[in-house]
Amino acid sequence: MRRKIFLALTILLVCHFAVSVAYLFRFPAWRAPDEGAHFAYIQHLHQTGGLPIFLGKYEGTYEAHQPPLYYLTALPFVAPFLKGNGQNLTALYLARFASTLWGAFVVVAAFLLALRLKSKEQIALPAALLSGAFAALLPVHSLVCVSAGNDATAGAVSAMTLLWLCHICLSGGERTERQRMWNATVAGILSGMALLAKSSNIVLFPLALIAAVLTSTKTEKQTVKPIVQGKRKRQTPNRLSQIQTRSLLSTLSPALPFSFAFLAFALVAGWWLWRNTALYGDPLAVRAFLEGFKDSPKPSDFLEPGGRYARYGTLSLTTYVMWVAQITLFTWLGIYGEPNEAVKGLARLFEGTEPDWGWVLAATLVGILALAAIALGCVESCRSCANALKQKQWHLAFAVALPFALFLLVFAEFVQFNRHFFQAQARYFYPAHAAMAYLFAVGVFRIVPQKWAWHATFVVTILFLFLSWLVWWKWAAL
Repeated sequence: MRRKIFLALTILLVCHFAVSVAYLFRFPAWRAPDEGAHFAYIQHLHQTGGLPIFLGKYEGTYEAHQPPLYYLTALPFVAPFLKGNGQNLTALYLARFASTLWGAFVVVAAFLLALRLKSKEQIALPAALLSGAFAALLPVHSLVCVSAGNDATAGAVSAMTLLWLCHICLSGGERTERQRMWNATVAGILSGMALLAKSSNIVLFPLALIAAVLTSTKTEKQTVKPIVQGKRKRQTPNRLSQIQTRSLLSTLSPALPFSFAFLAFALVAGWWLWRNTALYGDPLAVRAFLEGFKDSPKPSDFLEPGGRYARYGTLSLTTYVMWVAQITLFTWLGIYGEPNEAVKGLARLFEGTEPDWGWVLAATLVGILALAAIALGCVESCRSCANALKQKQWHLAFAVALPFALFLLVFAEFVQFNRHFFQAQARYFYPAHAAMAYLFAVGVFRIVPQKWAWHATFVVTILFLFLSWLVWWKWAAL
């Protein structure tokens, strides 16, 4: 079994790096979203040795509000080629390659997540391989992994945190008290690193705290000897002390993992939250960001008669939501490559002037099938969670619900962000990319008979290879 797992992981990583390198040189330089500003962040680190300060959209580096994890890890690759303030092409490609390396963690995490959650089922390995193939070959993954920016890092650390939380929930009842403290500490460290990758990853922190508490709620089997009638043994002071210590640990059992996870998170990410509070007045610099980008496109520009784009005609709320959903789907599938091109391409489709509408339709159909599988995966996860709750298996219930919960939280963040700004870009879903890959695999095997598991895995993988090739051929260079 280990040999098969190693072979499957090797195939997935070869696919990831082969596709990413092909996209790396196909995707035009400085065309990824905010790529120049992200690169300027790295330059600032190299030149000053300190973090930049966010001064707004038109002063300094307008990505200065971002946490530093990606930029610190990209700096060793880029530093030898940074000279002055110029935009060095070699340095850019190396910064992009740093994103490619982070993306490999997403693929591995998606594979291991399905393998862990489906470990007791015969379809565990096909499901894991399908989850990894989805993560490696979906065009949004390739485009994120060949961009200089922190999205790949955010997705990678989020995926690793999700995998660890599922693991400790599934094995919580089999661990000693010391192992549970260690599990909770690692959960806090990973959730802190996730926040240092991207502020939106703050949603992982409460999930980590809940997982840490759940690992200590299961009572262990008692090994108390039966009372023997007759002469009582006198309790020695050492024995009494051990009983009292055990009683205290039992009382504090749920609180200790929570405290360890919270403290670990504070040690890793607390300095960043404190810095933001000192500089901008709130831990996540949300108010400073909203103020700095207040003149960026927002929903009211399209919905209100006096909006910025009213001359093109105001949109109803329903039309606007569908428009945002279509552009988000296009950027998820990589249709037209860069998000601005997706907006222009959708306009051409509406006008009937798009020459490649047939290829657009083919890619869109693949995307709709993928979304349907993810929806089925969400339903199946909810069903599994409900069954575990009926049996009072709290660890199992939370573990199977975690991918769906993370997906919902990231979706809620996307909706909230788009209430303030027009940001129809699927890369904002990337922190849940591994979770979506797992849900996709679960959805596929919800309708595919077990005897056809390997056939379905092969066919779907070929379908995603086709989609990846199509986007590379037709739109990645736009």
